[in-house]
Amino acid sequence: MKSSDKEPELLSQGKSILGEPWVPIYEAPVEFDGKNFQTAMTNLIRQPNINSTVIMRADILSEIAYTSEGEVDSQSVSELAQKMPEFEQNEGGESVLHRYLEDVALKSITIDDSTVKLQKRADVVRRIIPRNPFKDHIINQTCLLLTGDEDESVLVVYIPHIKTSDEIPFYLPPVYAVGILLHDSKLSIHYFPFKDENADDLRSLDSSSRPIRIALRLLQTSTKHSQGAKDGYEKRVNHDLVVPKELFQNRYISLKKKYSSTLVNSWVESTDPKKHVFEDLAIAAFLIELWAKHYKGGASTFEFRDLGCGNGLLVYILNMEGYRGKGIDARARKSWLTYPKHIQANLLEQVIIPQILLKPHPAVAKLAPHQTDNGRLFMVPEQPSTATNKVPLVSYYSSTNLLESTQVCTTKDFAPNTFIIGNHSDELTCWIPLLGFPFLVIPCCSHALSGAKYRYSARKQQQQHPQPHNPQSKSAPASSTYGSLVDHVEDIAFQMGWKVEREMLRIPSTRNAAVIGISKEYEESQEAWDTRVLDVVALEGGAEGWVGNTMALMKKSPRNH
Repeated sequence: MKSSDKEPELLSQGKSILGEPWVPIYEAPVEFDGKNFQTAMTNLIRQPNINSTVIMRADILSEIAYTSEGEVDSQSVSELAQKMPEFEQNEGGESVLHRYLEDVALKSITIDDSTVKLQKRADVVRRIIPRNPFKDHIINQTCLLLTGDEDESVLVVYIPHIKTSDEIPFYLPPVYAVGILLHDSKLSIHYFPFKDENADDLRSLDSSSRPIRIALRLLQTSTKHSQGAKDGYEKRVNHDLVVPKELFQNRYISLKKKYSSTLVNSWVESTDPKKHVFEDLAIAAFLIELWAKHYKGGASTFEFRDLGCGNGLLVYILNMEGYRGKGIDARARKSWLTYPKHIQANLLEQVIIPQILLKPHPAVAKLAPHQTDNGRLFMVPEQPSTATNKVPLVSYYSSTNLLESTQVCTTKDFAPNTFIIGNHSDELTCWIPLLGFPFLVIPCCSHALSGAKYRYSARKQQQQHPQPHNPQSKSAPASSTYGSLVDHVEDIAFQMGWKVEREMLRIPSTRNAAVIGISKEYEESQEAWDTRVLDVVALEGGAEGWVGNTMALMKKSPRNH
């Protein structure tokens, strides 16, 4: 058995190596060194959400780095230090909870250096933002990083800017400070009680009490991430490359407070309400901040179309937040009737057929501008009859019929300032970059341009496109069906001249890659664009079958995702 596999030892009855009044809680042997521990703890200081599901993030208010001689090497203070976190108030008027946010001064702690010689390496003051700041308090916290000779011993200390144990938020242990020490190949957790409280009260706690359970969690997380640093672990994906995390999360908190309870309680679909509600609230939060970044004139300067909108939840949230737009799907959902009348009016039951499949070829249109369609007939099988010896029935639709039908959306009537949303839009996924409008698409199930299910091959290394707008972007594993689909959608967008960005969204779904195209590398005529779309469609194997497959969707039950 490796030493790291041994159970942690509860030490609360012993003496702390850090001196009085520190109380040791847990200790366990480990196989990583001080540099591995420093790497892991530096990351955990910036991401306390790893230690607690109650915490959303930490905003770094100030930071000081020291040289090995103890001199100040660098120092920075964020503008957030003098700025209160901003969350949009909900209709109920509930206030965001917080304590002593004006206290941004670095805190100190007493440490006995007779056994472990330590000196400062970094001081950080961070602001902890919980997932629900209407329930859990936002606080400031000092984080101290100290090291011994050659970094063999390392101590990290957390000191919340709180005056009494009664004021400590539920997500932290009710103590003045927490110490996490690596020394002599052992990792240990120590508590420092508040000034007027007895250390014996901490020693009397059993392993089932919340403070002791938190200590065990801290030990386990610190061990796991330090061992990962030793093993060379690298993050598979990077988040927050397009929209800053703070803006997205603040918006998400506000939307969740406004809508989540009502939407979950009034859910009428057979699917899991919490997954869909929280996922679409997060997508809405991302879109709102993305639009604020790109549309400086505000919500009145554009409108959206959610293609394959399903239950219409995203349309509802965005409309309620003041954004103009409609959702389109081949089949209405039960949810649509639960929304206000003005939202219902923005949910359209139509099939989507890209007009490029119905228009004349650009070369023909140039020679015969009076010709408005390509003259094709499309056959759509009817639902099979249950009777025997019956000839299968089919329906025929002409391009003219489809272009004029109110049951068909060809995008020809979309305003030039339209933004396209493809939220797990299945068959439409690969089409969205070809429609000619700024877009965000979140791929889900893999389909070809014909509408048939199709598995794309992994992108070859030499075919990868440079991503100047996302230099840190990492795709999902190329060997996965999903990763290959996302790469392929991105490749189509590049071929169409879009400046492509990719974001791994913070949503409760493993299919969370967003491909975004808002501006183009160059401008071109409609004729040149249409010609290039047809070239891409041909390279993709054509779109024969799209019209039939799409019209048939109207007669099928909707998918539940």
